[in-house]
Amino acid sequence: MNSMKSIGVLMMVLLTQTTLFGQKTIRMTVKEECVPCRRMMPMTCFQVKMDGSKTWELFYERIKGFDYVPGNRYVIDVIETERPAPVPQDLSKYLYKLDKVISVTPMVSGSEGIFYKVIRMNGKEVVNADVSLSFDSTFQKISGKSGCNNFMASIKMNKKQSKICVKSGAATKMACPDIQSNIEDEFLKSISDKSFKISHSGNLMIWKAKKKEVFVFEAGTKPLPEDPAGTTGERPEKTPWNYFNQQNLKLIQMDGVSIKKTNAALKMDMSNNSFTGSNGCNRISGNMSTTRNTVAFSDIISTKMMCTDELVATTERRFMEILGSKGLTVDFAEQVFNIYDSSGKLVLMFAVDATK
Repeated sequence: MNSMKSIGVLMMVLLTQTTLFGQKTIRMTVKEECVPCRRMMPMTCFQVKMDGSKTWELFYERIKGFDYVPGNRYVIDVIETERPAPVPQDLSKYLYKLDKVISVTPMVSGSEGIFYKVIRMNGKEVVNADVSLSFDSTFQKISGKSGCNNFMASIKMNKKQSKICVKSGAATKMACPDIQSNIEDEFLKSISDKSFKISHSGNLMIWKAKKKEVFVFEAGTKPLPEDPAGTTGERPEKTPWNYFNQQNLKLIQMDGVSIKKTNAALKMDMSNNSFTGSNGCNRISGNMSTTRNTVAFSDIISTKMMCTDELVATTERRFMEILGSKGLTVDFAEQVFNIYDSSGKLVLMFAVDATK
């Protein structure tokens, strides 16, 4: 009888740990490349399998604390929590935070969005030349840049992706500067009609022949069309930051209360990590830094005009207090940009002002 009670208590404890405060833990496999997707705007999404699923599905949300590196397949535990009310329109009712990384497995990707840049060849650093390649989805061909020319070649790769045989290929014949030409000649000679063993170190892929290192590749993500440089934060992906860059963003809610009459607004310039705007009474400007789901405002300056309306003055003080606080996270809905404090509370909501 006591043993049955103990089992019952244990089951209750486990259930409580999984669902405590509206939370649950999800075991998630994250594929080695992101793909273009669209919910409220063009962006990129993780591809995931959740809780033992056999099918890859798009995952539109951010995972706080997850330092994703393309070229690696992850198994992670993620804590799913109900988003504090009010939930902005078109957003998931859940927030996601990394609990722990179970495993990281380097993979060779056949996605058209992933490329492998040669950073070392035959023991020498590769500089002043674009030497890179991508795999096709069937792993029967590689193509890329051999310096200043394009090249492609047929390949054979084993199922474990631990061995590759590169056949002789073809390249364009554009004349190159001497430095690039020398690197290009060495690359084509070193890769054609050769067999290599493949190993990995982080996001680096290493090819060896006869136990000697020949190539070291660094995995990267190709920029999507019309993806301006410097707008993607820490991760090499297109995100909604691209859409809200240079938009006039009018404050419509603060601390869960609708703001009917205010001049408070922001305009972000992602090209130089800065912002301008108004706190309701005074003009403001400063610097900002972003990742996929965080923002930090710094070096904030403001004009010193006296605000005679007490409500405006109160809004101004709270607005400046929020911008200067630490641990801010963000989410995006269609035409709406949301900022949360370190506890996850929605503190600022902006809408694109089409009238300006």
